[in-house]
Amino acid sequence: MKQISSKILVVDDNETNVEIITHILLKQNYEVAVAYDGEYAIELAEALDLDLILLDILLPGISGLDVAKKLLSQEKTKNIPILFLSALNETKDIVLGLETGAVDYVTKPFQEAEILARIRTHIKIKQLEKERINLLHAIHKDLELARSNQQNLVSFHFPPSKDYKIYSSYQPMDLVGGDLITYDLLPSGDLDILFGDVTGHGIAAAMVSLMAIITFKTMNKAFLSPSECLYWIHNTLSPMINTHFISGIYLRYNAQNKLLSYSMAGHHAMVLIRGNQLIKLGTKGFCLMMFPQLMTENSEVFLQEKDRLFLFSDGMFEVPNEAEEYLGEQEFYDMVQSSLELRGRSFLDSLQSRVLAYSNGAIADDMTMLVIELE
Repeated sequence: MKQISSKILVVDDNETNVEIITHILLKQNYEVAVAYDGEYAIELAEALDLDLILLDILLPGISGLDVAKKLLSQEKTKNIPILFLSALNETKDIVLGLETGAVDYVTKPFQEAEILARIRTHIKIKQLEKERINLLHAIHKDLELARSNQQNLVSFHFPPSKDYKIYSSYQPMDLVGGDLITYDLLPSGDLDILFGDVTGHGIAAAMVSLMAIITFKTMNKAFLSPSECLYWIHNTLSPMINTHFISGIYLRYNAQNKLLSYSMAGHHAMVLIRGNQLIKLGTKGFCLMMFPQLMTENSEVFLQEKDRLFLFSDGMFEVPNEAEEYLGEQEFYDMVQSSLELRGRSFLDSLQSRVLAYSNGAIADDMTMLVIELE
């Protein structure tokens, strides 16, 4: 494929200087545009897709310094490298030019080897910067796509029921995160929910999260207890993942009997809200993929009308303020206690707002919450 020639604008009111520089550049197969004053230089820079500008400091009308200021202040031309052309006795103007944003300068009389070396260097830098920006745009686009795909698998909408309502909240630290919420309605009518937190952040954690969700969605849960379901996920993912582990809660709710069965894998306690009481519920167990053998246990509790079951990630309480003082579990429980008059979405939104107020808006970890409210 034929290489595209770089485009250079030469701006100088001295025709001899222009002829010398143009001759040097054309021999190297550069495309050259010429302007003899500042006004026309600005017009050409705005109209052409330039790779570099050689700009004389002393010009009739608008000075070279003012031309540089103008071009560097405009979105279309601000990334074009500018090299000033100056005489050896114009040191003060050179300094002003570099302070304006020019990347370099070439002194008169021109030395062909020097001017070509400087031009090649700054065109290469511009090309590398363009590649960096394009790469960042591509990464950002991929992250947006990853976030969209992840949000399609993280549950925000749950099956309607006359017996309960479920609300969730998810705020990743990065564009994509490692916390997960997913559910499955079994043929028996039982509702299974997997709530978890993958170690780390960003794309790697999100990939592990998605793998756990897909495993949950595709496994046959009907004849397995919650702890056996966690064991299944652990055994499925362990051969493929050795850099992350998951702290998780597996719930199974039988609405007809109001029976909640659950098992935990290295996750902190969830909270049963009964009236004005906060009752911690938890089981022993290691995180998924932390050790070759998984140790978990099952537990059961009968719920009552108007009970609420509240699950939350450690991103809700491992939160530093500007003084690097962490909120902590007890302070978070106090926030929960003082928010009990709120329900549903308002309850979750209030807690998230209060935690973010403590951290002055900074998100230190993925922030995830789930509340099941019985009718």
